[in-house]
Amino acid sequence: MTTTRAKRTIAITLVLAFSLMAISPIFAAAQPPPASDWKVGPYIDKIVFDVIQQDDQRILALQNNEIDIIDSFIEPDFVPVVEATENVATASNIRNGYGLVDINTAKYPMNITNFRRAVAFALDKQAIQQDIFEGLSNAHDSLVPATNPFSIEGQLPYTYYERNVDEGNRLLDLEGFVDVDLDGWREAPNGEPFDILVEASTTSNVAQEVGTFVASALTDIGVNARMEPTDFYEYLNRLYFHLDFDMVFYANTWGSYDIDQMMQNYWGDYVDEPYQNSVNWVNATYDSWMDQLLYGETFEEVYEAAIEMQKIWVWSVPMLVCYENQYIFAFRDDTFTGHVNDPLSGAAGFWTNMKVQRTEGGPFGGTFRWGQSIDINTFNYLGSSSSGYTQDVLENIAWGAAALQIVDGEGYWRNWFAEEIISETHADNPAVPEGYNRFTINMIQNATHSDGMPVTAEDAAFSLNFFRDAPGNFLAPPLARMTAAYAPTTYSLVVEFDTVSYWNLHNFANIPIIPKHFFENIPIEEWNLWQPDPVADEYITQGPFYVSDRVEGEFTELTYNPDWVFAPDRTAPTTTTTTTPPPPPADFTMAIVAGAVGAAVVIMVGGYVLMRQR
Repeated sequence: MTTTRAKRTIAITLVLAFSLMAISPIFAAAQPPPASDWKVGPYIDKIVFDVIQQDDQRILALQNNEIDIIDSFIEPDFVPVVEATENVATASNIRNGYGLVDINTAKYPMNITNFRRAVAFALDKQAIQQDIFEGLSNAHDSLVPATNPFSIEGQLPYTYYERNVDEGNRLLDLEGFVDVDLDGWREAPNGEPFDILVEASTTSNVAQEVGTFVASALTDIGVNARMEPTDFYEYLNRLYFHLDFDMVFYANTWGSYDIDQMMQNYWGDYVDEPYQNSVNWVNATYDSWMDQLLYGETFEEVYEAAIEMQKIWVWSVPMLVCYENQYIFAFRDDTFTGHVNDPLSGAAGFWTNMKVQRTEGGPFGGTFRWGQSIDINTFNYLGSSSSGYTQDVLENIAWGAAALQIVDGEGYWRNWFAEEIISETHADNPAVPEGYNRFTINMIQNATHSDGMPVTAEDAAFSLNFFRDAPGNFLAPPLARMTAAYAPTTYSLVVEFDTVSYWNLHNFANIPIIPKHFFENIPIEEWNLWQPDPVADEYITQGPFYVSDRVEGEFTELTYNPDWVFAPDRTAPTTTTTTTPPPPPADFTMAIVAGAVGAAVVIMVGGYVLMRQR
């Protein structure tokens, strides 16, 4: 096991090295042509998401052949057990995200920058890496993951990696945090006592262990603090709507290598916006770079803004990044084969659901069983939840399954419901106003909603306008400069922005396409109040599966949609069954390159963030 982990550590280092190479334009031609059948799937009949909250119980269920895959990475302590289990395989990759602690920067005294920096210096990130992840993670400081070519990680003259209690104490002394009453705890600069509550999920050992590290860092510098396990969805809701908290632990996984929405999350203009800027941070210098980041026309302009903004962000510590870990996924390989270890989601994701096939008597049929850490919290697929556990379900029925473009199983940005996309400026076409960017999209003509109605350009135009105008929807910000979205013909879509930007295509191409004939009857200001029962209510979806059964807190069952546009031909005779070995660790070199260079056609979309408990 020591040798295996050493190899994994080397793999992490190589991936980070390759990510730095990805900014070079010489890699622009690296994207390979897609396989002819890359869209085809699914082959299974059903997916069942069984809710099993405890880590050890999910491992046991996998060993006992009660589930086929675990929804998230397994903790390092379980790796030897899993790797020694017959008919269980593992796959690994580097997380496009990190474990973090949100700090309420609007709340005194956490609004003092040197207080937050003191905590960052006192936290022992290297101990987290070794004690919790047994070396299967890296210390990290920036809001941009190290796998992302826009990341500043490793370029600053300082880090918060090593425990430095002396520097933490110096900063607090400088700001006037003094133990006035000699009770062992510092008072705030105004002389008043205070304490810090660090919250972490009740169902995650990793979350609670990291939360304890953070609370210990606070007490090491004389701050009265404690860690308290809390319901994940309860504190997530407080973050969504800027309600009260001190410090909260969770983990982010980003849906692409795009950074515009990632960094826009900390824009001062969003300090009161639901689902945005959960740390309530305002910094005028950071905000002054936002226009160049969002509306720069070249990679160089965007890169400069991203680097300068990260310098400010890392110094200010509005959020404490604790680790960027290696994902190790576990799944059974005796009943199904063809798991896809994609570079963004890993082996437990949409592409595995699309591509797995039975090892015997296949390729069609069978029930693919997930062990789900936390139950889905809503079937509203309009963006009312950023829970990764919820999206694990929704992406198979609606969210992401119907979009103009999609990130494929190798990490490349491909046309999905779009056949062709043409981008024009005034220089290309005098009919386009100066300073504007017009996209003309020809859509596929054989996709249908689950009620049999065709998916048309009218649906796509309605969807873009709906999400742009839906108050508080986290899909609205990237569409803010979209001035028009309309369908001149049934399968032709025109989208126009009042600015020419590096990110314009990214800002709309993977927005979910929703059925106009259903949602035009729901007031747009009530988009987040729609809480359907997917079995009992009219529930129109667009994906490869539909919800066929559900018991809250126990399981969700999805069944194959035979009318899915990219469904394989199940009537064709099959003479052989293909069996493939477990997938190797993901090759990130090409995926990172695709996310870094050239025109919009090679940069992946989906700058949304999925929140998990660890």
